[in-house]
Amino acid sequence: MTTIATTTVRPIPVRLAYDYDPDVLAVPGMDLGLVDLREDPEEAAIRWFHEGIRKVTLPGLVDLAAAGRDGDPQLRADMVRRLVLVRELTGHGVAVEWRLRLGRNADEHWSALRHLQPPTELLMPDEVSTDPAQALSEWRSGFYLDMCTYRLGPGFVQIRDRRTGKLNLITIDDADYLAVMRTLDTGAELRGPSLDIAREFAAEGLVMNVGTTLVWLPYRLRRWPLPSLVV
Repeated sequence: MTTIATTTVRPIPVRLAYDYDPDVLAVPGMDLGLVDLREDPEEAAIRWFHEGIRKVTLPGLVDLAAAGRDGDPQLRADMVRRLVLVRELTGHGVAVEWRLRLGRNADEHWSALRHLQPPTELLMPDEVSTDPAQALSEWRSGFYLDMCTYRLGPGFVQIRDRRTGKLNLITIDDADYLAVMRTLDTGAELRGPSLDIAREFAAEGLVMNVGTTLVWLPYRLRRWPLPSLVV
């Protein structure tokens, strides 16, 4: 597998709280204020969940439009880390307050991201036909946990994707495909045979491009939201 070197990671400010209810947040000590995210977003989400954090706020925008057109590798890395953080917090059931701006592929991207907790604001370019207010309303009304998830087995990964309203069940057991999936989990730039595999994942809606960086979209299944016979 061939990947392209990534840029230096810089801290991202986030606001942490022990609850998401405004009345509870008024109690001293419940809102921890701003902290810097310096570690891997997946590791941070796990740690915060076990520490009792139940709401995370990302100041500023998850600006996929700027990351796609600007060409600044540092900006692109920041946006990828923000997106991965939203994915992981969703997987843990931690409330996340975030704002999203989409670029020229907005029609495709908002549908691909609707398994994540809905943003508080959704921005799209003027040339896109989709009304952002209507798209956000559909996102909010249709969202539920575990809409697009994966679970790990011995030597395989099973993906359960219901973003289209129907269950798309995908099992990955090829070692090369599993390796590419792991590489894309926190975002990567690929070339060669690995890029071909990533394109197959993208055709299934499992990978999104943020500029030249490819990002894995499903989050890991942490717990069954319904009785096992229903799922």
